[in-house]
Amino acid sequence: MRPIIAVAGILAFLLLFGCAGGPSSATAKQVAGGIQVSWSPADGAAGYAVYRSTDAASAGIRMNSALIVGETSYTDTSVRDGVTYYYTVRSVDASGKENGGATASATAKVAPPAGLTVSINQGATYTTDKSVTLYLSATGASQCRFSNDGSTWSDWEPYATIKAWTLPGEDGPKDVYYQCADAIGNNAQPATASIYLDTQPPKLSLFSPVMNGQYSGSFVLDFTVTDDADPAALTATCTGAVDSSPIAIGVVDIGKEISMTVYSQPGSHMLHIECADKALNTSQTVTFTVNDKPSVSLSLGDGAGYTASTTVPAHITAKAQDCRLSNDGVTWGSWFPYTDSKQWTLTPGDGTKTVYAQCRSGTGAVSDTAQDTIVLDTSPPPYISVSINNDARWTNSRNVLLGLYAFAASQCRFSNDDMAWSGWEPYTTSRAWTLTAGEGTKTVYYNCQKRTGDDAGTASASITYSEVQPDPPSGLDVTINNGDEYTTSTKVTLRLSADGANECRVGQDGYGWNGWMDYISRVTFSLQGPDGEKTVNYQCRNDYGTRSTYGTIYLVTQPPPKITNLQASAGEDSIYLSWSRPSGSVVSYSIYRSDTSLGLFALLTTTRSVSYIDSGAAPGATYAYSVRSNDVAGQQSADSNIVTASIDNGLAQNP
Repeated sequence: MRPIIAVAGILAFLLLFGCAGGPSSATAKQVAGGIQVSWSPADGAAGYAVYRSTDAASAGIRMNSALIVGETSYTDTSVRDGVTYYYTVRSVDASGKENGGATASATAKVAPPAGLTVSINQGATYTTDKSVTLYLSATGASQCRFSNDGSTWSDWEPYATIKAWTLPGEDGPKDVYYQCADAIGNNAQPATASIYLDTQPPKLSLFSPVMNGQYSGSFVLDFTVTDDADPAALTATCTGAVDSSPIAIGVVDIGKEISMTVYSQPGSHMLHIECADKALNTSQTVTFTVNDKPSVSLSLGDGAGYTASTTVPAHITAKAQDCRLSNDGVTWGSWFPYTDSKQWTLTPGDGTKTVYAQCRSGTGAVSDTAQDTIVLDTSPPPYISVSINNDARWTNSRNVLLGLYAFAASQCRFSNDDMAWSGWEPYTTSRAWTLTAGEGTKTVYYNCQKRTGDDAGTASASITYSEVQPDPPSGLDVTINNGDEYTTSTKVTLRLSADGANECRVGQDGYGWNGWMDYISRVTFSLQGPDGEKTVNYQCRNDYGTRSTYGTIYLVTQPPPKITNLQASAGEDSIYLSWSRPSGSVVSYSIYRSDTSLGLFALLTTTRSVSYIDSGAAPGATYAYSVRSNDVAGQQSADSNIVTASIDNGLAQNP
């Protein structure tokens, strides 16, 4: 009986002083971020202590510095992926004594899915539809979710390699975020992809030809392409055709008026023009008619520009069947068979008179109205004048007709150099004359005497003699900064060219012109106004007219905005960076990294996305990161906020 009494006494002692036995069993299992250890409760335990080891023969180190009270589980988050851990759970009584030792083990699974990639429409830069297809990949993924802003996410769904997705909001740059988790809930850092949503086609404004318009022999194709939906678009590609005959147009500048002359045979025609930006195209079709209306010119009198009689010869040049004349362009005389000269009566009263002429072809096509003016002076003061070929600017024949007038003149003479004169001859109002040889500007001098022998004065007139008709300047071109699309400086270099120009000038819309200057091929120009597209106008002239052209460049003097919310977090074997897209014309981001032990930042990579996974970070090293925005002109923003992160390469230790 003594042994039984002794055992009863020991049990009574244990109950009296609170001694406890250890847990009878324990389990360990993989959970997201670590291993969860659970055990059966022990009677009389004040708390529990958990030990961990990577050796099954050793209890290892104690994981919890404070007792686990009121719980029968513990989650170990300081594990490394793929390592098997052995746990020993002991109860602790009120005196602090540890009892028992239930054991369990598990292999850690904390590495999230790896290799996350997402592309939108197989990497397309633009999309015309909010509904896009995401192409996905991830290693070890069980379920995934998606977001348009990195904050509001879709529900988790089973991993797949293709996903239909809808982009939000208005046209512009769009980002898609992609995140996956494994079967136990380990989340990978999101991957991102970007695309530009452009649902609005460019706008084609066709100014000429107009629908059902009438044209003679040729028409001016005049149009402008604008693209408000995509402010970054600078050019469009255009094609055109009249009926089945193509028109060479090609690449045009957005916002620039395009003008070209197109020739067509008489008859009805259909013009189709189509222009496309990087995403969409637009087109217009018009019908018009080319007719065979004659080309008409009119000159009055003898070429002097003056007459003392109300009846003057009207000289008509045209290939026509019949013609008619008018003194006001409203009330017309009767049609008469075409003749190159027709006597016409001016309206009464001295002054400048305008006469109008129209001719028509055998098919009835009426010409545009030609006109000429003459000064009627029935009581002229003393004066003398000479004109060459009715004040024409050029001639391709040395044989010309002089129009003459000299009040009260008796005899006159002529010269090509104001030194060697012809003989005196009776005054007349016109005379055939031969210019000197050689192309160039020719001047004819005219001198008369009155019947009294007094000098009636000397007049002169000039004309250009050329075998080929001289034209206004041609081939005008202005190239800004060697054809660059952008500039960060208001000072630009203009490369200029023009054929047949005497003098030229440059200017900018809204800011006037520089003064006329002799033609030169290069000039420095200062752009005016705020950042944005700038149009530089270039104009040249000679004795035969003025022509203009222009060039455009985008002024970007301000660097892109600085990124202020760069974030970094470390994963199992990489460091994840993310930031928000700033405002402005940002096209990419440059990521800089520094090993904090060295302190020097170096370019790591450039990306269009708003996140990046640095898989080249070494365990145990601490890295600092900064990101810069890059705009379309190649400018970089200031450094973003600097963040640091490191990948732990050792087991967690508790003191």
